[in-house]
Amino acid sequence: MIRYFARLNAARADRTLLNRPEVQKLSDFGAQFGFGLSVLEQRHFFEAPTSDPAAAAEPLLTWPFLDFVCHLELRSERLLELGAGRSTLWFAERFASVRSFETNADWQRALAPKLGANVELTLVDVTALENASVEYRGETWLLVDFAGKRSAFLDRFLTRVPRALGPSAIVLDNADWYRRGAAILHAQGYLEIPFYGFKSGQSSLSCTSLFIDPARFAPPQRSPFFSPPFSREFDNEWDAT
Repeated sequence: MIRYFARLNAARADRTLLNRPEVQKLSDFGAQFGFGLSVLEQRHFFEAPTSDPAAAAEPLLTWPFLDFVCHLELRSERLLELGAGRSTLWFAERFASVRSFETNADWQRALAPKLGANVELTLVDVTALENASVEYRGETWLLVDFAGKRSAFLDRFLTRVPRALGPSAIVLDNADWYRRGAAILHAQGYLEIPFYGFKSGQSSLSCTSLFIDPARFAPPQRSPFFSPPFSREFDNEWDAT
């Protein structure tokens, strides 16, 4: 349920409205607290951990990054994903195709029946990912989010696939933990855009970084401009030429 909290002007509000028991009398702090709680609930911040990879409402990637992806038109793009889960379903709704590799057999079995025709899910050993022993088919986006040595994968993958022939966008989740991996991407000429923020169900801030090839990254923006729930709608008279 989405709930909006705002302070009423008691001098101008209808008295019958003010006397209704469900109308809460809030201070400015109360209105801010209620607003924050509503946003957290809407984004499933308080959801409990689950063994079902498809049960989580949002991928375990930071909210600012997810909102940025929603702003892009990616239905002609292809994604190579290392580490499957709710993100696989979420990206399948936004990309033309998703090719995902997972190292946990139970996770793979639980997720496989829920996937659509545009998703290819493969079970692999973690060493295969760490050694970059997976076929690259020219996908434009790469998500590195598997439970293993992600920096080792990036080192081997970028040795085999130079930037000009590789993805124009590489997503490294928990990039604050993998600064050696980030340095490898920087050395290859990728530009890092860090998205720090909340993740659903977690109790600390995280960083999902997008590394782009500036010469080739040019996905179109969706129209109208994407606004997540609880965004303020404002008729700005100053926005004039």
